[in-house]
Amino acid sequence: MVATARIESIAAGGAGVSRVDGLVVFTPRTAPGDLVELSYVQRDRLGQGRLKRVLEASNQRVEPRCRHYAGDRCGGCQLQHLGADAQRDAKRRIVADAFVRIGKRPVEVPPVVPSPVQWGYRNKLTLALRWRGGAWRGGMHRWDDVDAIFELVECPITHPRVVAGWRGVLQDGRLLPRARELRGSVRLADEQLALVIEGGTHWPHAREFAALLVGFSAVRWIDSAGRTHDLIAHDLIAHDRIAVDRLALASARPIASFEQVNPAVAALLHADVVARIRALSPRTVIDAYAGVGEVSIALAAGGAQVTAIESDPDAAAHATRGLAPPSRVVCARVEDVLAAALPADAVILNPPRAGVDARVCAVLESAIGQPDGPRGIVYVSCNPATLARDVARLPSYRVAEVQPYDMFPQTAHVETVCLLVPER
Repeated sequence: MVATARIESIAAGGAGVSRVDGLVVFTPRTAPGDLVELSYVQRDRLGQGRLKRVLEASNQRVEPRCRHYAGDRCGGCQLQHLGADAQRDAKRRIVADAFVRIGKRPVEVPPVVPSPVQWGYRNKLTLALRWRGGAWRGGMHRWDDVDAIFELVECPITHPRVVAGWRGVLQDGRLLPRARELRGSVRLADEQLALVIEGGTHWPHAREFAALLVGFSAVRWIDSAGRTHDLIAHDLIAHDRIAVDRLALASARPIASFEQVNPAVAALLHADVVARIRALSPRTVIDAYAGVGEVSIALAAGGAQVTAIESDPDAAAHATRGLAPPSRVVCARVEDVLAAALPADAVILNPPRAGVDARVCAVLESAIGQPDGPRGIVYVSCNPATLARDVARLPSYRVAEVQPYDMFPQTAHVETVCLLVPER
């Protein structure tokens, strides 16, 4: 069906929201205030729209910088057609809406903290690799067809060194592992490039590839059986699990561990978390989903006794090197060990997009009735929906403060710091 509609707002995921004959329709690549002609199909009680043309452009609309955004329907960005202020306002509303709609707790959400840079901020770029025309082609998925991949020529939100690194990888792509498809990531950390290739069963040209690759300090291959092979200083070592050179790891992060892709905003966010925890004057802290331990190490340096919980062995090993007793690292899933790690004066939750396991919320709920229960929880979220869901599972805590961060300009993603304190 085809209709004319006025876009009212931006929903989670980045699509514009409009109403057509009482039906809520979500249409990507539209801006609040746009008058558009769209086609749509009804699915259950909602409509999925597709922009046909803009009849009257909103003053929030700008020209996208990337050639792939409109031309190739790139799924990496969702909001390049909005100005920076409009993007942040949309994200603030997305966070507020999640608390009302999912968390059933209206919360005052302040303006989103902006990123110091809007472009070239990403320190990591992951591409799908397919063998075409006798060469590996690296590309991204289209937003409206996850099976379709277009060849990436540029990526303005990614650091130029990462993009240049990818060009070098693809230049020698004929030497990559044998497979129909591969997945690769180039990451810039501590001024060094690292490459992770996933897929394939054989890599007969590994040494030749290493000899030709310029500017990379680490290369990791995860074969189709899940075995890890690390290439260090042009020397391939292969077995089930190996740590990268210890001297490098003492300062550098593990190449396959999670790390925020916008270092400038990550630094602001980490400082915020540390400040909020210190304001609780804790003697003991649990840092759940601790990653490589940056926040844990900062809190321990200030005198707190920290228990860092992290399930990734490489990240946990890195955190261990930065923490001295009585602080410690527990390499396990949070839901399996949180109860044993308590009591603690303060708790940090920094889960992946899926949020925390329901058992984590149950443990924290039961702890609040204890004399030595947590004085506060600082929850760091990259998904407003799961943040709001988990807050709803913690009815004995109230939301004291919320602060969103624009970790991912040009996209619909938003990072949020939420302070929860016992309900008195």
